[in-house]
Amino acid sequence: MKSKILGLLAAWLVAIPVYASTVSFVGSGTVSPTGAPDVSGNLPLLATGSYSFDGVPGWVLSSPFSFNLVAGLGSGTFSFSTATDSLFGSLISTGTATGFSLQYSILGGTGMFAGARGSGSSVVTLLGDPSKPPTPFIEEGSFSVPEPGTLALLGLGLLGLRVRRREQAA
Repeated sequence: MKSKILGLLAAWLVAIPVYASTVSFVGSGTVSPTGAPDVSGNLPLLATGSYSFDGVPGWVLSSPFSFNLVAGLGSGTFSFSTATDSLFGSLISTGTATGFSLQYSILGGTGMFAGARGSGSSVVTLLGDPSKPPTPFIEEGSFSVPEPGTLALLGLGLLGLRVRRREQAA
């Protein structure tokens, strides 16, 4: 009887949809080269800035990346952080006439984003002449991150199914 109840609870928990939380962000900062382009045209850059997440200020960006001047494509990493929280991962950039289009892959975080996985996108508009760094920019975008509580329920459901299968096999 115990395993039947546990199995039903597990099935119910697994059936709960995983809800994603959307976090909007805006910020501004500067982007500067950290070296000369290599023979393939890859220019190492560092973007830093101050951001607000869902209207709450206090987030700081650090994003080292490389942008290929020939292909108009780039990649690198990013880290948004406050004194207690962080969100980090990798990014892919595509050059536009006025800046960059970014695609984020969230690989983790701390605090309110502990264990976060997800994705995001943004548009970066350059406000100055890129040939005279540091170049100021503004950025606006959003992240989609599964809510930690939902993921915990999903994990409990999967654990319940595993326990039920072990009991049935015994």
